[in-house]
Amino acid sequence: MKEADYAYASAYTRTLENKMLKKSDIEALLSVSSLEEALRILSDKGYEYSKTGQGIDTDTMLKEELLYIWKEVKDACPKDAPIYILLYQNDFHNLKAILKSVFSGVAYESLMMEPYTISPGEIYHAVSEGKIENLPEIIREPAANAYDILARDNDGQLAEIVLDKALFSLMYKAAVSSKNDFLMDWVDLNIALMNMKVALRGAYSGKSREFLRDSMLQCKRINADELANASAQDISNLLEVFRQSGFEEAADAARQSISAFEKWCDNELIRFIQPARYITYGFEPVFGFLVGKQFELKAVRMILSGIRSKIPAEALRERLRDLYV
Repeated sequence: MKEADYAYASAYTRTLENKMLKKSDIEALLSVSSLEEALRILSDKGYEYSKTGQGIDTDTMLKEELLYIWKEVKDACPKDAPIYILLYQNDFHNLKAILKSVFSGVAYESLMMEPYTISPGEIYHAVSEGKIENLPEIIREPAANAYDILARDNDGQLAEIVLDKALFSLMYKAAVSSKNDFLMDWVDLNIALMNMKVALRGAYSGKSREFLRDSMLQCKRINADELANASAQDISNLLEVFRQSGFEEAADAARQSISAFEKWCDNELIRFIQPARYITYGFEPVFGFLVGKQFELKAVRMILSGIRSKIPAEALRERLRDLYV
């Protein structure tokens, strides 16, 4: 992967980045009293929306914004750019939702995330017909394992852990194949955060050391064996491992609540990619922009939903994650 190959993509991404929401834009959205006012602010930043017989379809607006960004970036990048690694997350999200749909009878269509590398229709037909062998190789084995767990034990939590572990294993292999240190380090951070989440939830639910260790992947940032051992003992021991591994803020957040810890995890991902903005050209600013845009869209979705539900601005502000710009 050569930096020069991304000269055009980096420059073009910079123009898209200039339209991203800043903290002042978020504060403006939080200050409005109606959905229409919020949409006027978003329209000035390039978001496009339309009215239907049932009102303003903000879900379609957000989906189309994401698809537009992905098309623009993909077209600007070299054909072998490993940005697809982000789409694996959507593939596995869709697989989880479809498995839940098949086993519980809940509709899955509205839960699908785009873009993806595997059609949700293809996943649904294979899962609903019990023909997991028809699925693409990258999800075939984890889908079969999760399917068996749900069919045998109806254990949704274990099925989700199996799929998360498989997802990050797949992402790490793709990152290593790319030979890009930034991407490998980003995936390693994701694995560390996954392990820490598993350990924290396991400490509260009394999971065994064996269960916890089997649910984790090894990474550079924090030792999975130490996490599993401490989690199987108690919360205090686990938070001490967090601190000894250099995650003091994570320990403080986890002591507050699981939701505070999950917010810290998201902010840690943003903090990791923010320096990519200052790299002149290369894969890093392109990838950083895509991740940052995903976080922006999540923030917009949360605010618009909060406006509809008349949630106070301060409560929304507390839930919001940091921004890329």
